[in-house]
Amino acid sequence: MTTAGVAIPLGRRGSVPGERVRPGRVNLRAVVRLLVWMALWGTVLRNVGATVGAWAGGSLSAGTTILIGVVIPAWLFVLVPSWFAFRVAAPRGMRRLAVAACWMSPMVRLRDLPSIAAYLEIAADRPCPAWGELPVDAWTALAAAVQADRRRSLQQATRIVDALAHLPAGARFPWLARVHAVETLVLAAVARHDWTTAARYARIGRGRLVRLLGLVARGDEGAVIPTPPLWRAWLLAPMRRTTFALVRALAWRRAVAPVARAATPAPVTVHARHVALLEAAARNQEIHVDDVLALAAAWQDEGEIGDGALARLRARALELGVRDGEAPALAVRERVLDELAHLLARAEGELPRTATSPVIETMANRARERQIARIKGAFAALATLDPDRHGSALPPLEAWERWLALRAAWERAEHTAGRAALATLWRSSVRDGLWSFCCAISHQHGARAAWAVFVMFDWMADRAEYVGDMVAVLANRENARLALASAR
Repeated sequence: MTTAGVAIPLGRRGSVPGERVRPGRVNLRAVVRLLVWMALWGTVLRNVGATVGAWAGGSLSAGTTILIGVVIPAWLFVLVPSWFAFRVAAPRGMRRLAVAACWMSPMVRLRDLPSIAAYLEIAADRPCPAWGELPVDAWTALAAAVQADRRRSLQQATRIVDALAHLPAGARFPWLARVHAVETLVLAAVARHDWTTAARYARIGRGRLVRLLGLVARGDEGAVIPTPPLWRAWLLAPMRRTTFALVRALAWRRAVAPVARAATPAPVTVHARHVALLEAAARNQEIHVDDVLALAAAWQDEGEIGDGALARLRARALELGVRDGEAPALAVRERVLDELAHLLARAEGELPRTATSPVIETMANRARERQIARIKGAFAALATLDPDRHGSALPPLEAWERWLALRAAWERAEHTAGRAALATLWRSSVRDGLWSFCCAISHQHGARAAWAVFVMFDWMADRAEYVGDMVAVLANRENARLALASAR
């Protein structure tokens, strides 16, 4: 049996190699937090009850008494601390006060506070001193996405967002992170009028503002957004003064300019279509396999890169006395095919099983080679981590981001490279190497990396099932179960 058939031995919950385990400290902090909550809750209930009782003089009904004495204080106790942290303290630069408010919120776990503090530092565009020591969770992942987005590394930010959009069942993604951290991402994309990226970010978010900005982004991309729901979303969302201009502009275009938008001429020549797809790829927009194949067919049908065009060029060169007239045309053809292969390698959708022309077959073969080379390059970045040497430890978040590159390359290749090629690559190197990488991260960082290790092992089990490696499926399902137990 290979190493992929062995379950990982996880350390004690909360332990990190080289660090003394002090479970009593965590329990004491939780007890102190609970006592503060109870004292605060009792004080609020006593004061509200005394004030309302003295004011009403026993004239309130039972339902009104419960509403004033129980429901409203409970609402204040549960929702107001997080609202104050992210809507009042954090926007004004009071990050310590925001963390203290999160500590008072029952919606925030105690173990999430360091990650929330790091997110607040990154969101304020400040350096985070303890970045390499933080655990990997949804908060730190979104902080890394915010950092990558601000550095215009949109590919890295998109990888993180796509991974968060496809988390396995059991991986925590707190509601507050979906609301406030995703808001930061969406607002950054909206500020630079990158509506495609804003719509992609909004898919993983929750909350009224994220919903409004998602509607605006889809509307600016060309989707039909009815005006009444748009204005209702604006009325319910915060930051109404800031978003009013965006909503009004979209509603105006929807009301008076649908004909003008439809009348905008689309690229008609094959050269214009080619440049438009390259521009979409450069902007990290989604392109589809069918569009790339249609472009390749257009290149061939219009006689630009087909064998007939080369034959006509060769004959014309002989007529004009040009000795080597075919070489420039071949160079242009190779350049066009390389660009088409690049577009196909990153396009969404399934590649047809049978090629319809020699040009499309050549392009598909080059796209497969690109995908396999990309997987090998991403895997080489993981293979540098020796699981037996703790001195080569990567920070857990950086290790997870390296795995994201392999994940993105592999899932792209599933559409183009084919099951047989990926099965060969899986059994030859990826299975054992990736398993060793995950075990190294788990052994070196313990519970700090448990969330990431769970996600990685679950993904490995799915990929093993795709290539038919049932031994690796069973082993990695067990590994994922152990990692999830450590992450809870």
